[in-house]
Amino acid sequence: MGPAARAGGSRGASHVPSLAGASAFTRRRTPYRGVFATAKTLQHGAFVYRANRFPAAKPVSCQAPLREPCRDWVGAPSCSAAARAPTTAVRPTVPGPALRDATMLNTTPGPKSDPKAPTNRAGALPERPSAEPPVVFGYSAGMPGIFKSNFDYQLARAMPAGAYGDGGAVGEACSTARRIVDGDLESWVVAWTETAERVEKIGHACLSGGHAISARDAFLRAAIYWKTGFFYLETKDPRQLAMYNRHRSCFLQAAKLFDPPIEPVSIPYENGKTLPAYFMRAAAGGAPRPTVMILGGGDTTCEELYYWGGGAAAVRRGYNAFLWEGPGQVGTYALDRDLIYRPDWEVPTRYAVDYVLSRNDVDPKRLALSGHSMGGYFAPRAAAFEKRITAVMANSLLPELKPMFEALFAKPSTPASEELDGKMDLRKPLTVFGSVFRERCGMAGKPVEAFFEDMGRYSLAGLEGQITCPILVITGEGEGSLVAAAEHAFCEKLTCPKTERMVSALDGGEVHCTLNNPSLKHQIEFDWLDDVFKKNGASRS
Repeated sequence: MGPAARAGGSRGASHVPSLAGASAFTRRRTPYRGVFATAKTLQHGAFVYRANRFPAAKPVSCQAPLREPCRDWVGAPSCSAAARAPTTAVRPTVPGPALRDATMLNTTPGPKSDPKAPTNRAGALPERPSAEPPVVFGYSAGMPGIFKSNFDYQLARAMPAGAYGDGGAVGEACSTARRIVDGDLESWVVAWTETAERVEKIGHACLSGGHAISARDAFLRAAIYWKTGFFYLETKDPRQLAMYNRHRSCFLQAAKLFDPPIEPVSIPYENGKTLPAYFMRAAAGGAPRPTVMILGGGDTTCEELYYWGGGAAAVRRGYNAFLWEGPGQVGTYALDRDLIYRPDWEVPTRYAVDYVLSRNDVDPKRLALSGHSMGGYFAPRAAAFEKRITAVMANSLLPELKPMFEALFAKPSTPASEELDGKMDLRKPLTVFGSVFRERCGMAGKPVEAFFEDMGRYSLAGLEGQITCPILVITGEGEGSLVAAAEHAFCEKLTCPKTERMVSALDGGEVHCTLNNPSLKHQIEFDWLDDVFKKNGASRS
C-alpha cells in the first residue's frame, strides 16, 4: 500500500409481523393498532398476503414445529421445516403506488403527554405521530417519542450507536435531548455541542492518565455527538466544518487505540482527488479474509459507519471492514467542495474496489458491498457494473430517488407555472437539511423543481438483469408503503439470488436503516453473508 493510500484524507477549512413461537396450530395475534398482514396462505414455500388496517389482527398459521420465532417470510434459518424454497423472496402486496399519498405501514400513535407538562420542550411527549412526511423517517413504535419533528429520528440514530459499548450512551443522549426545544435548530446545535465537548474532554483526561480503552470509548462517543450536532447546519455556517473536523478528529484519536489500529485511508480518485475511508482489519495477521465495503447515504460520514453501519460488527465476526465515502457524501464534500453526488456510482466504486483488492489481507472471492439509505441506490447500481463484488446488501433499497425525495421533502401540489421554493415550510428541520443536501448534489441556488428533476437521473430501471451476485434487501416497517412497494417491485424483476427482509415494529428495528436495533440489523446482514460465502465454497479464515 502506497503512502497516498495510507494517509488520512486532506483536511478542509430496514411487512410481515414476526411469528413469535410459530407452531403447528394457528397463532392469534395480540390486537394492535396499525397495519398488519392478513394471511391468505402461509407455507415455507409461498406467502401471499395483503396489508390492511384493522383493530385486531387476524389469525396466521405456520406448519413448522415449535422451535424459534420464524422471522423471514419463507425458509427462515430459525425454522426447522425441512422443505425450503429455492429463494427467500416472497414479499407483500403493499398499497401503492400512490406515491404522493403514501401512508405508513405502522400508524400507532405516540405516547400521550402529561397535560401539565410543558408543550414546547422535549419533555412533552408527542400526542400524535410525527408531523414529518410519513415516509422514510415517519413516526413508529420503536422511536424514542421525545420529539415530534425529525429530531426524534436523529436522536434514535445517536442512542443505539453504543450497542457495542463503544458508541453513544443512552443516558447522555437522553440528557442532551431534554435540553432541546423541539424544532429549534439552534438549541439542537448548542445542546449536542455541550455534550460532545464534555465527553471529548473525558477522552483526553483518560488518555493522559494512561487509560487507553476508556479514552477510546469516550472519543467514539464524542465523535457521534459532534456528528449529531452539525446534522442540520448549513454549509455557510462556519460551525458545520468546525464540528465535522471535531467529529473526524475524535474518531481518528479512537482509531489509533484499537488493536490492530483502524487505518485512515485516502482512496485515489479522478483528477488527483481522493475519497476518505478507513480500513478495519479483522486480525493483526496478514491472511486474506472476507471483506465488506460499507457505504452510507445522503447524510452519513464514513466514521459513523463504524457503529450502526456494521464496521465493529464485521470485525467481531472475522470480516475486514472498509468504511468509505464517495463524492457528495458528508465527509467527502466537507474535505473537497468540488466533489458532488453523481448517479453513476459504479465509477467511485471502481476506485474503492481497486484500493481494497490491492491489499494482501483481502480475499477477492469474498468481497461484499453494503449500502444504507441512499446507499441502497448506490450499492445495487455499483453491483450492476462492478463484477468484482460478490455479494451486495441494500438497507433500504431505493430504485428511484425522485419520488422518494418529493415525498420526503413534502413537495407541494402546485400548477406547473408556480415555483415550489416559496411554498415549502423552511422551518422544518428536515426541510433545512434538504437545502444542505441539494448543495451536495450540485444544485445550490437552483429552484427546487430543478433538484427534483435532477433526482430523476438516479434510477435503477433497466439494470435488474445486470445484477448477478446475491443480494439482500432490508426494509423497515416504519419507512412506509412507498419504500416497501418500490423495493419489492424492483426485486420482483431481479434474476439473481435474492433475499428480502422486512423488519417489524414488533422486532424493534423498523425505522429507516434499522437504526434503532443495530444488533438485529447486523445479525440479519452477517448471517446472510456467512451463508452466501459458504455457498461460494469458501469459509472464513
